[in-house]
Amino acid sequence: MAAGDSACQSCEIRSRSGQRFHLWRFASIFAMGCSVGLFLHYPYLWLDRLLPAPGLRSLPTVLRKVLVGPRVASSLLGVWYFLGLGWLEGQTLDESHQELRDKFWEFYKADWCAWPPAHLVNFLFISSQFRVIYINGSTLGWGT
Repeated sequence: MAAGDSACQSCEIRSRSGQRFHLWRFASIFAMGCSVGLFLHYPYLWLDRLLPAPGLRSLPTVLRKVLVGPRVASSLLGVWYFLGLGWLEGQTLDESHQELRDKFWEFYKADWCAWPPAHLVNFLFISSQFRVIYINGSTLGWGT
């Protein structure tokens, strides 16, 4: 997430005269990325235990795993992102909650467009020990 924010800020600096790198914005995004990253490791292990594939890569099992992610993780992580980042930016809980209400559905719809295809590739073609690394690369694109 921090690398994505750096890329965005670099583009903003090049396209707008007088724009500077916002270190606090970068630090806030970095902190949120670290907290989300800690959460993401364990759901993959849990999904593999909950929905073991009868074959090497069972398509029905993969599709169930793909559908669990956006319904559970996107909701929880979206709420955590908006409230956590709002807190880091000095917003009150009411302000963060209002931002969550204003932006969540757009975020959630975009999430459904990006993450199910990424997870389909992840669960069909990526070995379990490399799934978090693959998702980190996908998150770089998402964050940017």
